[in-house]
Parts: sequence; C-alpha cells; structure tokens
Amino acid sequence: MTYEQLLKALQSSNVYELIIEHEEEIFKLIPELKVCKGFNQNNKWHIYDVYEHILHVVSGVDNDKCLRLAALFHDLGKPLTYTEDENKTGHFYNHWNESVRIFKKYQDKFDLSTSEIKLILSLIYYHDINLDKISQKELELLIEKIGIENIDLLFSLKRADLLAQSPEFHGLLININNQEEKIIKVKK
Repeated sequence: MTYEQLLKALQSSNVYELIIEHEEEIFKLIPELKVCKGFNQNNKWHIYDVYEHILHVVSGVDNDKCLRLAALFHDLGKPLTYTEDENKTGHFYNHWNESVRIFKKYQDKFDLSTSEIKLILSLIYYHDINLDKISQKELELLIEKIGIENIDLLFSLKRADLLAQSPEFHGLLININNQEEKIIKVKK
C-alpha cells in the first residue's frame, strides 16, 4: 500500500473495513499507528484501545479528505504521553501536541496543499478542546486557525471522537452542540 492508496481507503464508504483489511501495510506506512493497537487507555472514558478508538473516529466523521486524515492522526500521540495517577487511571495530557508532531512527519507523503496541511494540523490540535472553558480571544484564534468555513469539520471530529468513547458519556453531545452554536453566533 502506498500513501496515495491509504488516502483513497480513507475516503471510502467502508473505511473501517479497509483499514482492518490492510492494517499491516498501513502499519508499515505509519508505525505509530501500530503502537496504538492494544494500547489500553485505562480510564472510564474509553471502552476501546487507542487503535480501535481511532478506527471508530475515522469511520464516524464525514467523508472529507482533511477530516479523515485528522481523525487518523488525532490520537497517535497518546502512547507517547501516557501517564497513570495514583489510582492507575490513564491520562494523555497534551497528546494533541504529539499527534501534531507525528502528522508533520507524514504530511508531505499525502500530496496535500499548504492550506490542507494547515487545516489538518489545526483539527488535530483543537479536537479535544472544550470551548466552554476558553476565553473569547482563544475562541477567535481557533476560528482564525481553522477558518470559519471549516468549523463544521472540527465539530464532526469532536462528535465522532465522543461517540467512539464510552456510551456513558454520549450525553455530552449536547455540550458539543452548544459549543457549535456558540461558534455560529460568533460567525454571524
């Protein structure tokens, strides 16, 4: 499999199945993804290992090239940032920074434009941000980085990320929807 073939697989309607079918070839292209397979997240938020979570997110986002690439890379930094607290609960503080770094290693392999790379990096970086806890200035910076015309991609990623976690927390979709409404108000 080539990076071009991976990109085609990511844009297919049966992306989950294609990744599973070609995972060994994909692991050769992106070894950091292999590290995620079997990497237990050890917290109440997650019912899947990091790899399975990523696959659910990739197949749960809208079929958009940049969005699917962001979904594939969004949590690749988790194994590098994993810590446990005194209760053996797993945490991945600032994993998005490592995920961004990992994507940067591969960005040129996908024949993307500068604006597509910038968008993917921003989606990865901001996928886990709680908009209810940031200042107006930070919100404006986020909108500037992602572009108001692409804000729906961020919310597609945030929703898919939440839905690939424990069903116990799926009720938090309302918070994501409210955050999107907040952005739409800023947009007008």
